[in-house]
Amino acid sequence: MRKNVFIVIILFLSAWVSNGQQLKSKSGLSLPQPFCVASGKVEKSFIPPPESFLLKSGDPKCDIDVTYIGFTTEAQNAFEHAVEIWESIIESDMTIRMKATWNSDMESNTLGSCGAETYYANFTNAPYEDLYYPVAIAEKIANKELNGESRYDIEADFNSSINWYYGIDGDTPDTQYDLVSVVLHEIAHGLGFQGFFFVKDDQGIYGYYEEGDATSFDRLVVRSFGAQLLDTTVYSNRSSELASALQSAGLYAESPIAKASNNGIRPRLYAPTVFEEGSSVYHLNDNTYPTGNENSLMTHAFGMGEAIHDPGPLTRGIMEDIGWTNLIIHFDPVKDKEEVEPVTINVSFDSKYEIDSSALYVVYSTDGFETQSETLNLVSENEDGLFSAIYSPDENTEAITYYIEARDIKDRVKYSPSLAPKEYYQVKFGPDIQRPRISHDTIDYFLNMGDPLVISANVTDNLGVDTVYVEYSVNNIQQASFGLSFKEDDTYSAAFPFNLETLSDGDSIRYKIFAIDSSVAKNKTQYPKSDETLAFRVEEIFDPVNSYENDFNLETSDFLISDFDIYTETDFENGALHSPHPYESPGVDNQEYNYSTFLKRPIIINEAGSMTFDEVVLVEPGGYDQNNIFQLWDYVIVEGSKDFGETWLELADGYDSGDNTVWEDGYNAYIFGQDSKTNGKSEWFETREISLVENGNFVAGDTILIRFRLYSDPYAAGWGWAIDNLRIQKPLAAGYTNLSENDVLIYPNPFNSKFNLQIASFGNIEELKIEVFNLFGQKVYTTKERNVFGRLTREIDLSQLGNGIFLVKVSENGKQVLSKKLIKN
Repeated sequence: MRKNVFIVIILFLSAWVSNGQQLKSKSGLSLPQPFCVASGKVEKSFIPPPESFLLKSGDPKCDIDVTYIGFTTEAQNAFEHAVEIWESIIESDMTIRMKATWNSDMESNTLGSCGAETYYANFTNAPYEDLYYPVAIAEKIANKELNGESRYDIEADFNSSINWYYGIDGDTPDTQYDLVSVVLHEIAHGLGFQGFFFVKDDQGIYGYYEEGDATSFDRLVVRSFGAQLLDTTVYSNRSSELASALQSAGLYAESPIAKASNNGIRPRLYAPTVFEEGSSVYHLNDNTYPTGNENSLMTHAFGMGEAIHDPGPLTRGIMEDIGWTNLIIHFDPVKDKEEVEPVTINVSFDSKYEIDSSALYVVYSTDGFETQSETLNLVSENEDGLFSAIYSPDENTEAITYYIEARDIKDRVKYSPSLAPKEYYQVKFGPDIQRPRISHDTIDYFLNMGDPLVISANVTDNLGVDTVYVEYSVNNIQQASFGLSFKEDDTYSAAFPFNLETLSDGDSIRYKIFAIDSSVAKNKTQYPKSDETLAFRVEEIFDPVNSYENDFNLETSDFLISDFDIYTETDFENGALHSPHPYESPGVDNQEYNYSTFLKRPIIINEAGSMTFDEVVLVEPGGYDQNNIFQLWDYVIVEGSKDFGETWLELADGYDSGDNTVWEDGYNAYIFGQDSKTNGKSEWFETREISLVENGNFVAGDTILIRFRLYSDPYAAGWGWAIDNLRIQKPLAAGYTNLSENDVLIYPNPFNSKFNLQIASFGNIEELKIEVFNLFGQKVYTTKERNVFGRLTREIDLSQLGNGIFLVKVSENGKQVLSKKLIKN
């Protein structure tokens, strides 16, 4: 990956909105969302909402923001009642965004289905390493947006063909199904009551992005004798033994919170002897928690007349233990020491429940836990929430390894590191020769709009950091170095001490970062490590214009050149604006790259404002996700901003190679691994016209920047995007043509593999376009010429295509001159 992708986002394109585009992550394995079914039986009962909800005690503990698609008013009112119940239970400072669709195309006995939009592992404060959490939980724990405000956290469908009861009083007729109950049930799935176990070809498997992935719910799943299904010493992934366990009728949730409310008894899960996709594992057992039981909400089937308006103590307990409440250990590992001296270990905790102060330990060893370990108690001598332990090493001690163990009053145990004792911390004693480590997201450009440019670096050292500073030059004139100050999480930053008024568009800045540790030797390192320096340009926004035109054949400073560049690519006849070729794709799930450039000349939109450009788009075509919904994967999009890049809005919907048969066939012609290795060609250029006002994001009189952006999601990628002959509010003179039908000669007809097209022009043709279509209307060939004068001859090769009838069209300045049928024998 090129680091400038992130710099573009951080320094300028920091906030973008795409109203019509839902960015989707692909799972490597197809897993259906959990759903609940209609039993067809009359099971009249009512479990009222939690007492805290009925008493309306306090404000909602979270905000679940629902986007309704197709819902009637009465259905939406019932839905909101269920949402408010969950808002009285779940705690989060992050808004939980949900999309709910009133769906008429579901199986007749399916009441609803729901799931998390995506999953995250190893985020800030993640309770367990390499374990996946639904996005709503991950954002709560990390206390920040992870999938962006343009994506939902929960997605659900409800069967509009069901005979629903929309009341909120629980008096559900025995001929109807209670919508409030089903919504409560489905939201629980979206909040994390789901996972990655499934059975295929008599093999038990767990995985999502790849095999071996598991969720925080999956971690709780055990057999009756206590063996975890994720314990590979008992159950191998993709094995008949795991399949037997998943179909054993004997699965339970090892949830300490749920057990505490159930006399120490584990909740029993639904695990029929034949695996049921969407039902098995991720529901409670129907027979154990029958109709009328306070824990019956999360059983897999609902009866008519059955109203359950409380998740129940077991479901609430499981929800807490999958991540809605946590025991989080806050701890800064102790640095190495050059002298053998006492080591003080300070720890604090965030916990929903009181910490068991008698069960807080530092477990340590002087031989890496190979033969021995000892324990120190963590104790608090005041009320500041800090617990400490002091280890006094022998004078010959070279190193100690250690980890933290903690327990709350609900008997939940947590370690730091989370995989202890397999992983642990270490303190070494003795002279230090290690240099500091510097990581830094390279600056690619500075948009000079009056605000200072802040440079940041992550600097770590085994002993401690003493000094971090930057050396830099402006247009090769060395400037005084300046220091970076410590902020948090090993980050050091400061603003470049530029005189912003003296900087100009195109100025070159070169820089290097240095760090010195706090050892006696004052070990020093630099970034980058070689003699090279890092460099970026100063960029400015020019005065607004009413129109703009560029064929990219001459050097220009009109575009921000960082991700994109202007040059003549191989197999192209002249210059164009190019994305990286090939562009890269993240190799990690739930990450994304955005390659972009923008026109530095703002456009003043007129009433009929539009833009045209020629393009070749070879980016991964879209497909159907695990819910059989078509999604764009990678795509390109043109966007505008009227606040100098603070917010970007689409000028038209994004698109990919599937927008054109030639592009799509080209992309798919040479797939190696997951990537397309096909290179773009100038004959694949197509003209696109985009209105600047049609979708309503902008109106006449607005002054906007225009951005071209290529979005890349995980795993598959291709050649990229090329843009040429850009015209903004400067249309071609389509009303006038130099050519007539008699000026175009096409021969032979019929032809075998190739035919010739000859044009004789007695005036300048600003734009000439030649297109060939097959019998089904698909474009199989296209080329575009600029400024044609005199005679032009082209040999068109269709040898790779089958025999049949083809249609040739010739256009001048967007106006058709000739349409002729040819026969290929």
